[in-house]
Amino acid sequence: MIERAALRIALGALVFVCGCAPSAPRIAHPVSVRSFCGTREARLTGIASVITSTNDSLLDERPTFPEVLRAVASGDGVIAYWNAQPLLLPRVSKQIGESDGYVRVYAAGVPPTLDLATTRRLYLLVRDGNRKRWVALTAYDAQDVCVEGHRDV
Repeated sequence: MIERAALRIALGALVFVCGCAPSAPRIAHPVSVRSFCGTREARLTGIASVITSTNDSLLDERPTFPEVLRAVASGDGVIAYWNAQPLLLPRVSKQIGESDGYVRVYAAGVPPTLDLATTRRLYLLVRDGNRKRWVALTAYDAQDVCVEGHRDV
């Protein structure tokens, strides 16, 4: 009898915690994608997975759009565009002046990874005050984002 009561209390606590836990907004499909995948198609789920695998720390690099484009176009990379997609990165958001823990992403440059790499560089175009700028982060998802489908050439 006591074991059942303890089980009910534990279940109730679990339901309470799950119901009250904040949930981060999901990554929406980009409004457009510029693909450098050759004859293959960019995989939207792969792009979202890479973006959500970032660490919450800005790299010292301050890339420009031509530098991002050069890195992405060097192989199977993509640039995906959104209308202010929220991405939960509390430390980065504080560094760029956001107060709610979310970075507003307008574009993501996903360059190809090197063979056997376990991380990759990720470039995000974010709102920084009243302007937009590119920032660099490390992403831990090193999958090829150009793996599904074939484009007719």
